[in-house]
Amino acid sequence: MHTIATLETSTLPALDLVDLSTVTGGYDFGQAVQAGNSAAGPGREAGQTLGSGFDAAYKAIRGTDSTIGSQVGGPIGAAVGWGGGFAANTAQQLWGKK
Repeated sequence: MHTIATLETSTLPALDLVDLSTVTGGYDFGQAVQAGNSAAGPGREAGQTLGSGFDAAYKAIRGTDSTIGSQVGGPIGAAVGWGGGFAANTAQQLWGKK
């Protein structure tokens, strides 16, 4: 035998938007996104530098040119930088400054 639970929405209290606007603190998603955006630029530059270094090492070892490092280094670095900035800000918001 299966029992299905039902919930009547009329018994739930309504929350006014004014009540939500008085809440202070908490997690600010927009702030974390902006921190990620700020870290993406330096991450792109670092990735581009590492990618160019890969291309130079590839040429030194193999004797042929490569552009794969400089092509993918920047975008990968930007993605890693954005993720790092977002994660660092989220940790700071959730666990406080240390």
